[in-house]
Amino acid sequence: MRAWRRAERPPLIDVGHPPAGEVWTVERAGHRPDGDDPRGLRQLLETGAGHLDVAAAAFGEQGRLAAVQARALAAFAACRPAAAMDRPDDEAGAAAAASRAARPAVLTEVSEWAVDEVMARLTLSAQAAARLLEQSVILVELLPATLDACQAGVISWTHAVMLTEVLPVLTDPAVRAAVEARLLARAADKTVPQLRAAARRAVLKADPNAALRRAARAIGDRQVQTHPGRDGVGSLTATGLSTPVLAACYRALQAYAAASRTPDDPRTQDQRMTDCLVDLILRPDANHPPVQIALTLIAGVNTMSGGDDPGELDGHPIPAAMVRALAAALGLLPRTPPPPAEPATTEPATTEPATTEPATTEPATTEPATTEPATTEAATTEPATTEPTATEATAEPAARAALAELLDLRAVTGTALAHLPALAVVDELTGQLLALTTAAGLRTGQALDPPGPTPGYAPATALQKFVRARDRRCRFPGCRTPAIRCDLDHNQPWPLGPTSADNLCCLCRHHHRLSHQAPGWRMQRRPDGGLQWTTPGGHTITTHPQPYGTDDLPPPPPAQPPRPGLTLRERVLGRPPTPAHHTDDPAPF
Repeated sequence: MRAWRRAERPPLIDVGHPPAGEVWTVERAGHRPDGDDPRGLRQLLETGAGHLDVAAAAFGEQGRLAAVQARALAAFAACRPAAAMDRPDDEAGAAAAASRAARPAVLTEVSEWAVDEVMARLTLSAQAAARLLEQSVILVELLPATLDACQAGVISWTHAVMLTEVLPVLTDPAVRAAVEARLLARAADKTVPQLRAAARRAVLKADPNAALRRAARAIGDRQVQTHPGRDGVGSLTATGLSTPVLAACYRALQAYAAASRTPDDPRTQDQRMTDCLVDLILRPDANHPPVQIALTLIAGVNTMSGGDDPGELDGHPIPAAMVRALAAALGLLPRTPPPPAEPATTEPATTEPATTEPATTEPATTEPATTEPATTEAATTEPATTEPTATEATAEPAARAALAELLDLRAVTGTALAHLPALAVVDELTGQLLALTTAAGLRTGQALDPPGPTPGYAPATALQKFVRARDRRCRFPGCRTPAIRCDLDHNQPWPLGPTSADNLCCLCRHHHRLSHQAPGWRMQRRPDGGLQWTTPGGHTITTHPQPYGTDDLPPPPPAQPPRPGLTLRERVLGRPPTPAHHTDDPAPF
């Protein structure tokens, strides 16, 4: 219990805007308002109720505006008919059959490019834009009474969205309208879970076969998804499993977890089940050849040698310690020994999973470069501890030596690598990739320019690697498809435009087709390397490659023309000194 009193010193907790500028603080029970006068408490309760009234009014206004938005989006969808804007299914360049089958039923008559237009205009992900457009069309065309109730403030937008998930399974319009009316008549005082339970019962009563149709649709939509979380930890989910199959899988994991338990095992049952799942997926099968997988690991030299800058695994940020643990698990770096004070402590399973042994990987180390690309200063920086222990003093030189050996590899035979490590030369100010090279290239000052143009249509291997490393993701606004799964698009169609780094960009297959087929869309490459997209409505959005060393996406500063005669190599390594400027200073690398 707590009581309130008028504050006479800086408040402990600010509760908003009390009357007449007064500030109130919270104290433990046992203290009464000054002078045993309940007036202060009464004022506080009344003021708080007033703030809640404002919040309730805003909540209702959100629902009204969401209904207005839904009507506008449904009207927009009606202006984007597939019959007029999309290529016929039997024409070259049309959407794949699997893509068409995955589209929501209410959007089959809507152009496949409509979702992208919503995505770009509202700054949403593709999934969020598709879901919002689907919900809007369902409410306008199938559940108009629900949309009216939302706009009138009878139910919230969240209630309306839930009904779009439950009621469309009723295919008879008259039956659906009757169930909708019965639910809305009693919806005003119900939470979303309460209304969902009532809606499901009403659907089953109105159409006993609705559950079977819904289950069949869910099984048909089965899929496995990854959900990257924070700090390099995420989730793997499988949806669309029938209840018997789901129960059987869970019981099997429980049995595996019980069988793997040892007397000194500190793991919980849930942890053992998760480890068993990973082991079952990654374990080699005697009846099948090993599955080869490729992971792209991006980490700076300072990260690999003990720094705290995060790395990136297949486009997702991961902590520096996890970068080094993965490199150690793959045999690329030595394992860090435990501290001397705790010699018996084992490494946590989360940083060194014994079952995670990808067969191949493709690490790329990055280091921002000015005049000292891939400088060794980052690798020789002193640790934060001023008095390192004997183990730390021994481990760091070993890590630096192993990193130097890794970067100086000449062949991948006998390693976990699919390709030799690439060193990225990065502009220190913008974070943009300038070149991909090797340790030998840095030593000799060669290969510090982007790869040259390819004479034909298909880019050479070196050019492909550079463009994918530079763009890192699809260049359509908001699209997060990794570059490894993208096409390389000629911004100016070949042969009018060259097959060069300045005329190529990464686009996923869908947005590649959009750039060539979608009516009203335009894409133009800007002098600074940005791609300017213009929607059919005239709205423009410019995208740039994600800078190295950060997840922020600020537009790079306007390109400054280099000094006359200054080449990219000279921008990175510095202009060679002339006799008139000769000094005895050593070269800056």
